Amino acid sequence: MRRPLLSLMSVVLVVSACSAPQPAQKPKPTITSITPSPVERERPAVDLSAYEAGRSRPVADPVYPAYGNPSIDVLHYDLALGWKPGARTLTGTAKLTVRAARPISQVKLDFGRALKVDEVTVDGARVKATRRYDDLTIPLPEPLEAGQGTVVTVSYHGRPKPVDSKQRRKDISMLGFRIGGGGRAWALQEPFGAFTWFPVNDHPSDEALYDVAITVPKGWSGVAHGTYQGRTTEGGSSTFKWRSTDPVASYLTVFAADKFKMFKDKGPRGIPITYWIRPQDVPEQLPVARRMPEIMRWLEKKLGPYPFPSAGLVATSDSGMETQQMIALGPRYMEPSVVAHELAHHWFGDTVTPRTWRDMWLNEGFAMYFEMQWYADHEDGTIDEFIANIRRYDAALRRENGPPGDYRRDAFGQSNVYYSPAIMLHEIRERLGDRKFWAMTRAWPQEHRNTTQDRAAFVKWINEHTGRNFTKLINTWLDSTTTPR
Repeated sequence: MRRPLLSLMSVVLVVSACSAPQPAQKPKPTITSITPSPVERERPAVDLSAYEAGRSRPVADPVYPAYGNPSIDVLHYDLALGWKPGARTLTGTAKLTVRAARPISQVKLDFGRALKVDEVTVDGARVKATRRYDDLTIPLPEPLEAGQGTVVTVSYHGRPKPVDSKQRRKDISMLGFRIGGGGRAWALQEPFGAFTWFPVNDHPSDEALYDVAITVPKGWSGVAHGTYQGRTTEGGSSTFKWRSTDPVASYLTVFAADKFKMFKDKGPRGIPITYWIRPQDVPEQLPVARRMPEIMRWLEKKLGPYPFPSAGLVATSDSGMETQQMIALGPRYMEPSVVAHELAHHWFGDTVTPRTWRDMWLNEGFAMYFEMQWYADHEDGTIDEFIANIRRYDAALRRENGPPGDYRRDAFGQSNVYYSPAIMLHEIRERLGDRKFWAMTRAWPQEHRNTTQDRAAFVKWINEHTGRNFTKLINTWLDSTTTPR
């Protein structure tokens, strides 16, 4: 998400926190049961090969451990969603193809308690599921060994509610599904909140493939992450279909339902782009959206080919987020520099994703640096001037929020994870020189496409790639409670 922060020279650079934190503890639970099938049957073998690209190595999160389940690896989500703006209700059928990451006898998912479960099946057989807090626990008819798979289907309905993230940063204090005037709806979430609108393993280490269908009243549009597959209209409803053939972290998903007008464009090498903007906002917002091809070409010179088969922009009602293949921007974030920031995340955050939230700096430090470089190249000032200016704020940011590599739990998305790592990157650039530095920023995402990574992996890689030892520099900048000298 984005927000204006520090005035850099004559301009204000806005910080895009692409996420928000979690409550220290989930509230006390209630239990909901689903009637089991009276007929027991043997669980059929599940072929996981079709979704091999969605395979992950899930881990527990050190910052927000209440979300995510390292015992399972969801390979694919098939979401059939219906939004009724008049009633403000969501209906859904979520079909999850799940691989056991270790031996399991149940599948535990994050799922918002505001939504009522209608039916749960495992490999087609109805089962009794238990709900506690924002958890949905689904028993398996037979235990799974590590590597075995199952298909879990959850049907549900209700009025979604966002989650209180317990963060000091106001624009990400509430996460997940939001409902606005006239019944328009949108969902943005980081570090968690996808569970407010579908059952999910809500952690960045478990990336998955997606098929999403959103049914809305005729005249409305349903927008999601991934590549637009077209729409069908029947009676008074239209269904919009989306597909992600590259794995997506749950925080990079998006849902938006509004009376959008769609515009088509082409990016580098003919990459299809769609823009989704409300008719009354077109005169102001479409010219900014139309800068995307230019910005993508500029980024490709420094980062290599855009990593996905399509791109897009949806004008949501608030915030700014690098949702995968479909960046989401609220009105006050509709600026070219913010578009550059969110698109830079498609290399740093989307195609290479932090394994846990401790390494949020891997996303935001790079995206902030490229935003500043874009501004220097296209607007006013120099990268050296911007770095010198934000360096003056670094000590205060560390005192208030903790060091960027070990920030406080209620300080998710604060400026320390943007500006402090950006200064660190500039230090590396000064040691390497421009040619080797840009070669490094290009090689990292190209060599690690569709993976999750952490600090240790990045440090090992950059040392090997450059032939220089940056271990002390990186650890000092990420862990120091005061500004390194």
